[in-house]
Amino acid sequence: MNKQQEAISRQKIFDAIKQASPTAPANIDAIQKEALELLSLNEDARPAALHDDPSIALEMRVEKGLVIGTSCERIATLADLPNAVKTFFAKHKLPKVAKVQETEQLQSLDWNGIGINADIIEDDTVGVCLAEYGIAETGSFVVSSSKDMPILLNFLPLYLVVAAPKSKVLAFMDDYALIANDIAKQGTTPRNICIISGASGTTDIEGVLVQGAHGPEFLHLVIVDDL
Repeated sequence: MNKQQEAISRQKIFDAIKQASPTAPANIDAIQKEALELLSLNEDARPAALHDDPSIALEMRVEKGLVIGTSCERIATLADLPNAVKTFFAKHKLPKVAKVQETEQLQSLDWNGIGINADIIEDDTVGVCLAEYGIAETGSFVVSSSKDMPILLNFLPLYLVVAAPKSKVLAFMDDYALIANDIAKQGTTPRNICIISGASGTTDIEGVLVQGAHGPEFLHLVIVDDL
């Protein structure tokens, strides 16, 4: 490209920028008023809860389709989890094989008819784990890495079933922030704390939603009434 062509190209770019610029002047008074209104809000202001019971609010958020790629159900006790997993297999037409978190609470359940030591490198793997907390505001669950919880169990399986105790479902995100702060003060912060809100998804390519790009494509939350 010669200098004349370069000058023409540069001018075209500047002309395009000018055409895209706002034509109406900014309303300074309106901006200042809006800023003052925001500053007047209580710093502890929270969105309205969908229900007084956080576990029901979490269910409602999922049922309204506000948590991407996620389904939800409620069971009475943890002993009912294997049957919930079998129903999940049937829904997605999957073989009855999963990678179950190696914690005593899960390993001691009756998994009769289900293989529980699948290799999570397979594309159709189902992962099953326990959440430490649920968060109703965002439809999230919290897991931390430990000797019993390899963090990749939450990211490598294409399908993930997560059991969350009703008693550990929090109403708001900042409720967990207070808990995390206490953990830090005690000096027991784990290497990884993951707050997962729905299945993996990205719209990086032409604004098209792709699920399972860097984590599970299907997420199923199971709220356990009595754990």
